[in-house]
Amino acid sequence: MKSQQVTVEKLLIAAVFLLAICIRLLYLGTTPLSDGEATWALQSLDIARGDQVDIGPQVSYVTLTGGALYLFGSSDFAARIWPAIAGSLLVLVPLFFRRALGATATLILMVCLALDPGLVVASRLAGGPMMALGFGLLALGLAYTRKPVLAGISAGLAVLSGPGVIVGVLSLLLAWIVARLLPGKTVSESNVIPAEEPRSSWLTKQEWINLLLSAGITLLVVGTLLLRYPQGLAAWIASLPAYLQGWSEVSTVPPLRLVVALLVYQPIALIFGVIAAVRGWLRGDWLARMLSSWFVFSLLLILIYPARQVIDLVWVLPPLWALAAMELAHDIQAARSNRLVAAGEAAVVLLLLAIFWLNLSGTNMALVGVESYFLRVGVLVGLLALIAVTTILVGLGWSWEASRAGLVWGLCAGLGLYGISVMWSASFRSEPDRLDLWQPAPITRNADLLLKTVEDLSEWNTGLTGAIDLTLAAEAPSLRWALRNYPGMTIIMEEQLASLPGAPAIVIARQTAAVPGLAEAYRGQDFAWWVYPGWEGAIPSDFQRWLTTRQAPLRQDQVLLWARSDLFPGDESILNTAPVDIPTLEEENQQ
Repeated sequence: MKSQQVTVEKLLIAAVFLLAICIRLLYLGTTPLSDGEATWALQSLDIARGDQVDIGPQVSYVTLTGGALYLFGSSDFAARIWPAIAGSLLVLVPLFFRRALGATATLILMVCLALDPGLVVASRLAGGPMMALGFGLLALGLAYTRKPVLAGISAGLAVLSGPGVIVGVLSLLLAWIVARLLPGKTVSESNVIPAEEPRSSWLTKQEWINLLLSAGITLLVVGTLLLRYPQGLAAWIASLPAYLQGWSEVSTVPPLRLVVALLVYQPIALIFGVIAAVRGWLRGDWLARMLSSWFVFSLLLILIYPARQVIDLVWVLPPLWALAAMELAHDIQAARSNRLVAAGEAAVVLLLLAIFWLNLSGTNMALVGVESYFLRVGVLVGLLALIAVTTILVGLGWSWEASRAGLVWGLCAGLGLYGISVMWSASFRSEPDRLDLWQPAPITRNADLLLKTVEDLSEWNTGLTGAIDLTLAAEAPSLRWALRNYPGMTIIMEEQLASLPGAPAIVIARQTAAVPGLAEAYRGQDFAWWVYPGWEGAIPSDFQRWLTTRQAPLRQDQVLLWARSDLFPGDESILNTAPVDIPTLEEENQQ
């Protein structure tokens, strides 16, 4: 019987891991790279092409992705493959702490890490903190289970992942100090699963030596890409100065926006994580104190950091979900009696939550101050009251244990469906009028339209889609990455547009920049390229509409594609090959 249970558990673990991989790889290359992503991808592209490159602090991403671009081509998919791998491996981390968490909590935690909206978004971004988070926690788990060589390799990759790992190390260190100073139950005393023999440390002296040696070899091999780029080690050392420099920057992301992101995208984690933390502190559970301290310290470090971004919250999610998984496992085990009653209550709670969401969405069609609006608000309050009354009645009629279990199951079902919905919206939907907080601004739009226009012009005039000569007059990594397959591309500063040398076939520049103004020589087309949040403060002004539809005020910056008129069929414009002095917009207005 035990062997059959173990087999079923392994099948479930394999299914969860496969689900995590599929979610992170599905449509991975369909969304164009943003400026932040393209900054790192362009460095990897230089490595793949064998060019000289100034490697930034995210050394492991740049070098490993350079190898991926060399082997599989310079696609958006290949540029994001390593963060997706790190995000998938993160789902396996709970297995290393199964003895401390328990079998049920381990499986629940794996499912939560696989489907969490923030972790999925971070796993699908080129660069970012996911490689530091994934490989860092993987190294911690491997060290805990006495696998020093693999732990050293993972630790080396995490250390090379840039300044993001500093937040993780600091928060973990502070949490460990707090948990060690306060008296409480040990891990083995807090769980029903028998623990191993007590030991003074995770690793022996020889195992620590093996870990450090493997980490050092990883730093040397990956950091320099087999000694081809020695500057990679210097870039890794610059991670600390880069992190400290962020303390002198002015952030455009208010701290409250990060709190709102947690409330909107991780409601299950917050509800059950807070309950588990309170229960753990009252009972003196060392593991709960450790995880809750880790959550608090990481959240504080991110909130007070001036260069914060919403995506930095990925460091907060693993301890929060671990606490929530422990609480859910406790509630599930407590409901062994009256399961039929608990299932019936869960169905009622799920139905009431569905009606609540439909009415919340319907308030977008009712004007504030109108009778129908107040009626819908009253219905919302009444539905929440019905959930509370149902829970109380089940507790009085049957048992409070069954009542609690039914409430937990219903909340998990309703909020779980909501979590999957927002995960899909943040990761896979790319609509012009929608914006998710987990997506780093600015978002790149209309890259396919611009590339299709350039390809058509190139094919009409050269017979090939990538042979036309074009000039890019914008300091925009996303544009450079999108046009990476055009060997004839010339990059100039925006100030040089006023005295553009020659007569390039295509000129691409920001709409606000000085652009070619000879109407008889060029035809122009604008493209909305960058999309920013169009509101000030933490949340949009119409928060209710954004919550249900993700529609919010947006600000767009555009680029102009100027194509020489003689590129179009039937045009007989004379091609000027000599340098042309292009007048500025002010000179045109004066004429």
